[in-house]
Amino acid sequence: MIEKKLVYTFFVALFLFSCSSDPKVYDERAIASFDALSETIGKLESCSYTLNTFVSKKTGEQYTNEHDVYMRGPNKMYIHSDGTKGERSYWYDGKTMGYFNFAKNTFDTIPALENIVKTIDVLHHKYGIDFPAADFFYPTFTDDMIDNFDQILFFGDETLDGVDCSVSKLVNDKYLVHIWIDKKTDLPHKLVISNVNNSLGYYEAVFSNWRENPVLPDILFEFKPPQHSTRVALKIKAL
Repeated sequence: MIEKKLVYTFFVALFLFSCSSDPKVYDERAIASFDALSETIGKLESCSYTLNTFVSKKTGEQYTNEHDVYMRGPNKMYIHSDGTKGERSYWYDGKTMGYFNFAKNTFDTIPALENIVKTIDVLHHKYGIDFPAADFFYPTFTDDMIDNFDQILFFGDETLDGVDCSVSKLVNDKYLVHIWIDKKTDLPHKLVISNVNNSLGYYEAVFSNWRENPVLPDILFEFKPPQHSTRVALKIKAL
């Protein structure tokens, strides 16, 4: 009888503990690597890199893209993308954002906000334009990850593509995210987003050709529509 009471008491205590415990887990080593990444990016006056992305949707559709990105803080950006969905470029000069579709020979220019982050936000929410792996460049990156994920775990070190990285895993009720950060530079190297039940698809992004503080002239960010191109207004994202 005493043994049964002890077993019963153990399971009651275990149940109460599991109900009262905070399910959120944030490994200090992963958080420290995110903070170091944000600090490094925050100190950059300019940068450029190549980003190769692979997307697999739940419908079975798959596509790849290569993005060459050039940024000069706080309000200059140029992106050239080419891949399965065609070739296109974006120019942001601090006042306007220019867009050109090479296959269709069409363009548009729209007013932009005063810095890169705000401009990316507006273009995403209003026009549905996604800027790959943009989250890394938000000054609130670490806080954003904590706000959006229940668990942030440190997975250790891994050499990937010849780059020594620290690896972190982030989990919430929908997504599984893995982030590889270059230990030497504290810059992002790889990002993988999948989901718990494989119903939302798969996203992979690999950074390469990082250049820190290169000299990027104003002309790089200025857009002039090519001759004989046609202006077609960007479609506003459906609510």
